[in-house]
Amino acid sequence: MIAGAADPWEVAAGLEARGVTDVDARRLRHRDVFGLAEELFARVPRTPPRSAPTPATRTFVRPRPRDLALHLLPAAACTLAAALHAPGAVAVAVLAGTAWPALSRGPLRVPGRAATRVPAALCAVALLALARCGPDPVGTGTLAVLALTLLPAAALARWFASSARAQLAPSHGLADFADAVRPRLIAALAGYAATLLVLLAVLGSLRGSAVGALLFAARLLAVHGAPRTAAAGLAVAVAAQALLPTLLPAGPAEAVACGAAALVLAAHSLHLVPRASAHRI
Repeated sequence: MIAGAADPWEVAAGLEARGVTDVDARRLRHRDVFGLAEELFARVPRTPPRSAPTPATRTFVRPRPRDLALHLLPAAACTLAAALHAPGAVAVAVLAGTAWPALSRGPLRVPGRAATRVPAALCAVALLALARCGPDPVGTGTLAVLALTLLPAAALARWFASSARAQLAPSHGLADFADAVRPRLIAALAGYAATLLVLLAVLGSLRGSAVGALLFAARLLAVHGAPRTAAAGLAVAVAAQALLPTLLPAGPAEAVACGAAALVLAAHSLHLVPRASAHRI
């Protein structure tokens, strides 16, 4: 892990992922894990050698026109489906199919093998299918709004990831890093929720806001190393949304199921995502 690291901060993330804490580092006469990582990075030769990324590439990457087009394609496809009065199942299939290229690259891409990515993706599609095809379904226009938020979601995810990695250098320990990153994560979650609510308000209904918030919180967790937690939260929301209509009207049942799951995943993200190990380069 040390030989293949790009810089000491990647070593610090790897050490934390393996259970090394600031207390362990102090036993080795270092102030914290970051200090230990600096010495290890200096002592271990890189094989093959890799140059550390420049600060500009680590803090901000300008999206290319192709990426912008990929993130806007689902909204355009869903708008066309709404104009053609496509059935609900067709609209969900169009959204899932056109969103996949954007989600498989860029800041919303989940790293790792397909086996770790597929469960959360299937649960997300099931959640959208229940919202669109279940009792008292949301309109295809709501799906188009959710698709339109893919671009701001990617921008917020990119900003959060780059600003968190930039915080690795000035941090004086794992707790210091987590304290600095946590407000950024809250800002990203709140920024997406505000954007979604404004767009839905323009549409004339806030239905689907809980679904969108849940999907964004789950995606951030999956992107930053917790895909199983994200899939579990989505699966619970799907089950609750399928069962609650026997007790509540469909609209409130959706809000309760997805809203509660979104809050739980957001709380988990505040615990898991501020770790240095969630921001390996």
